[in-house]
Amino acid sequence: MHLVIDTMNELQAYYSSRSQVLTNDIHKIRGKLRAIGWLRLLVFLLLIFTIFGVIPKIVLAGTLLSSSFLVLFFFLVKIHLKHRERLHLLNGLHAHAEKELRAIEYDFHNFDTGEEFIDPSHEYSYDMDLFGEGSIFQLLNRTTTYRGKYHLAQLLSNETLDRTVIEKRQEAIQELSEYQEQLQIFRATGTLFHESEQDLDSIQHWISRKPFFTEKTFYKVIARFIPPVILILIFLTIFYSELYSLLIILFLFNLFSVSRILRRTNEEHQIISKPLNSLRKYASLIRILEKNKFKSAILKQITETLITGQSSAAQSITKLSHLVSAFDNRMNILAAVFLEGILLWDVQCMMRFEKWRIEKGSYFDRWMSSLAEFDTLCTLAIFKFNHPEFVYPVITENPILEASDLGHILIPESERVCNDFTIKNKGEFVIITGANMAGKSTFLRTVATNMIMAMTGSPVCASSFRFHPMPIFTSMRTSDSLNKHESYFYAELKRLKDMLDRLRNNEQLFVLLDELLKGTNSYDKQKGSLAALNQIIKFGGTGIIATHDLELAKIEKKYPSLIKNLCFEIEIAEAEISFDYKLREGITKKMNALLLMQQMGIIT
Repeated sequence: MHLVIDTMNELQAYYSSRSQVLTNDIHKIRGKLRAIGWLRLLVFLLLIFTIFGVIPKIVLAGTLLSSSFLVLFFFLVKIHLKHRERLHLLNGLHAHAEKELRAIEYDFHNFDTGEEFIDPSHEYSYDMDLFGEGSIFQLLNRTTTYRGKYHLAQLLSNETLDRTVIEKRQEAIQELSEYQEQLQIFRATGTLFHESEQDLDSIQHWISRKPFFTEKTFYKVIARFIPPVILILIFLTIFYSELYSLLIILFLFNLFSVSRILRRTNEEHQIISKPLNSLRKYASLIRILEKNKFKSAILKQITETLITGQSSAAQSITKLSHLVSAFDNRMNILAAVFLEGILLWDVQCMMRFEKWRIEKGSYFDRWMSSLAEFDTLCTLAIFKFNHPEFVYPVITENPILEASDLGHILIPESERVCNDFTIKNKGEFVIITGANMAGKSTFLRTVATNMIMAMTGSPVCASSFRFHPMPIFTSMRTSDSLNKHESYFYAELKRLKDMLDRLRNNEQLFVLLDELLKGTNSYDKQKGSLAALNQIIKFGGTGIIATHDLELAKIEKKYPSLIKNLCFEIEIAEAEISFDYKLREGITKKMNALLLMQQMGIIT
C-alpha cells in the first residue's frame, strides 16, 4: 500500500496510531497463544489417557484415537510456533513505531552511533559530525544488517559525483518511501535474528574453501552405495539373521570412514554453524524484498541480481540454512552414531555443502551487496518519510549551490533557523564574519551536511536546493596528536597543505574553513590566513571561510568577482546579547568577546 505523509503532525499521528494498533494486535495474539497452550495441554492429557486407558481395552479404537490426538498435538505445536513468530514480529514493529515517535522529536539515542567510523583524518566526516553520539549517522541509521550499516557509512564518507547515479537513487528512495509498512516489516524482521559482525566473514571464508569430498572418488562411491545397502540389510536381517554380521561390518566401516575425516568435518561445522541465524536473517529479508515489483531502475536491478537461474537468492540461502541445521544433528552423540553408521551423515552433508558452494557460492557476495544497498536505501527512505518537508536536490552545472531556507538536519524544526545561500560559479569564495556564537560554524556544517546528503540521493533540509556535486574538504576541528608528536598548529598546516596540493593538481574542491591558523599568534594568523586564501583562490578553490578576522574580509576588494562577504550579526542592548542566526550581506560590525567574558564574571 502506498502511503504519503505531508506534515509533521500527520507523521506523529501515523506513528501513534500504528503503535496503538500494534499494541492491540499483540494483546490479541498473546491471548491466542494462551488458549493454544491450554488446548495443547488438554490434547496431550487425552493422548496419554487413550494410550494407557483406552488401547489396553479397545485396541483398534484406542489406536485410532491416540493417533488422532498425536496428529492434533503436533498441529497445535506448529500453530503455536507460527503465532509466536508473529508475536515476535509484532513486538519488533511496535518497537520501531515507538522509536520513530521519539526520533521525530529528535531523540534518537536508541539508534547505532556508528562511532567505529569516526576518522579525524577524513576530508570532512569528523568536522561534520557524521559519526558518533548525536551524529548524522545516528539520525539516519535504520539499517538491519551489518553490511548495510557499513554501506551507509561508506555512502556518507565518499561523495557520489555522478549525476545519473544520484538521480537514480532519488527515484529509488522516493519509491521506497511510499512503502512504509513493507519497510517496517523489513526492519522488524531483521531484529528477529541475532547477527554477529563476524558472521558474513565466516560465511565468505567458508565459501572460499576448496572442494574435497566431491573431488574424491572414494567418498563419492561410499556415499552413494553403502547407505542404501545398509538400509536394505536392516530390512533383510528381520528375515535372514545371517546377514547381521555383514550389517555390523558395514556399520563399523562407515564409522571408521567418518572418523578419518573428523578433523575436517569439525572444522567445517565450526565455521558454518555459527552464522546460522544470519543465514536465516538474510533469507527472510531477501524474501520480503523479492515480493515487491519495483519500478525504479536501481530497485529493479537489485531484484534481478537476487534471481539466479531457476531459484532466487532467498531460496538458495534458505536451502543452505536447512543444510546447516541438518548438519547440526551430528552434535547429538546418540543420534550421530546411527546417522554416521548408517548414512555416512558427515560425508553426505559435506558433499551437499560443496555442491552448494560450487553452484551458488560465486553469487553470494553479489547477493549480500544487493541486500546491503537495499538496506541503505530503506534507511534513506525512512528518513524521507520522517521529514516530509525536505526536498530532493536538483543537480546543475551552475550554480554550484543555490538553496532557499537551508537548515541543519540535526537541529529540531522548532529551533532551526534557515537561511538562503548561493555560490554561483566554481572558483567563488564566501567569507563569513560574525561574533562568537553567532552561528558561523553551524552554518558551515549546514551547507556541508546538506551537500553530503544531496550526493547520497537523499532529500535535504531546504525548501529548494540546486547544486553541482563536488568533493568536499573541510578544516574546522583539527586536533593535536601526542602519539605523532604533532602540535595543533602543525596538524592544521598539514591539513591545509593536503587541500592545496589537491587544488594544485586541478581537483575541483568545495572547501569549508573555520577560523584558519587558530594555533598561532594574531599577527601570524592574519598574514598566514591571507596567504592561504590567496593560494586557494589562485588554484580555483570554491567554498566558504568563517572568521573573526575582519581584515581577512577586505580581500574582497582584490577579487571582487570571486569573493563575497556575508555575516551573522548580534544585537546588544543593555549588556544583553541576542542572536537571530540570520545571514546578511557585508562584514559584521559587532563583536562580543569582552561582553561575554564580563557576563561570565571572567573580567569585571
